[in-house]
This record gives sequence, C-alpha cells and structure tokens, in this order.
Amino acid sequence: PLQEGKEQTANGTSHKTSLTVPYLNPLVLRKELENILTQEGDIALIKPEFVDEHPIIYWNLLWLMERIESKTHLPELCLPVPSDKEHIDPLSKVKTVHIQCLWDNLSLHTEASGPPMYLLYRETQPTSPLIKALLTDHAQLNKNVIQQIISAIRCNDFATPLKRLANERHKLKSNGVERSHSFYRDILFLALTAIG
Repeated sequence: PLQEGKEQTANGTSHKTSLTVPYLNPLVLRKELENILTQEGDIALIKPEFVDEHPIIYWNLLWLMERIESKTHLPELCLPVPSDKEHIDPLSKVKTVHIQCLWDNLSLHTEASGPPMYLLYRETQPTSPLIKALLTDHAQLNKNVIQQIISAIRCNDFATPLKRLANERHKLKSNGVERSHSFYRDILFLALTAIG
C-alpha cells in the first residue's frame, strides 16, 4: 500500500492524519485513468476534488510520477487554496505530505505464525554464545538458516532456499508451530531486505 501522512499546524497545534491506499500495477493504473478521462474529461486532472474523489488513482499517479522523476502539477492538488490570496500567506496553510510505499503490512502477521524472515534477519543477535543459547526461540527460524537462504539467493539458487525453508517449517510444525507465510513472499522479502 501507499501511505500518505499529513502534518498541519493551526494555532500552534499540530496533528497527523494518514491515508493508506493500495498500490496499483501501472497497467491497472493506466486503465483506471483512461476510464476517468473518458467519463470526466481531461479537466478532471486539474480539479482539487480529484484527490478526494479518486484517492487511489491520485496517490498512485503521484507515486508513479515520483518514481519516473517526471514534473507534474499533481502535488499542488492536495494543497489548500486560500479564499483571499492577497491577505493570506499561502505558506501558512501548507501541509507536509510524506508518501511511503510499504511492501508489507505488519498488522497481517499474527503472533501464532511468527514474524517473517526479513524481520528476523533485521534483529540484532547477542554476541555472547551463552546469552544467544538462552534467548533462542524454538518457535522461530534459526538465524543460520536465514543466512544459508541468503547465501543461496546470492548464487541465483532458488531451489535450495525453498527446500531449506520447507524443512525448517516441517520441524516447526512438528513442535506445534504453524507458519502461514507464503514461501515465495517470505523469501522475496528477505532478499529485498538482505540484498536490496
């Protein structure tokens, strides 16, 4: 999902609001944009109402324009338009907009299924072997297994990580731990985190 966060200051107070919209494949975005242009005309893209009427299309378009480094008028659509331009400083009502593309929704991970591999990879390991042995959680994948999976991916070997992960999940399942993460998704997100 794409996330938009706004900070607004009024009378010395500030608050944050956020909006999350799903990420659209560029082909889907193009088709949806064509539908809007067919139904509403080209003028729809310059109206400030476009942001509220088509938030998914708007934020995905804005994200796409940022990704391809194209100049666009789209960011100005979410800024407020002062009613009296002579007496109001336009900078006094400017909102700060932060757009972030999230490739995983952490709220989807339950305690029962455990954290995905990329989160386990990010955790720092204790340096002392004794502390490491005491803190080992048998309900999670071992860091050595995760390192072996990363090493295989670096060698363009995808079969070994799949087999290794399947074996480890089978061991966890025999201990009563059911991991529901998709194999592909778990390995992909680990690769994104560890390799880039």
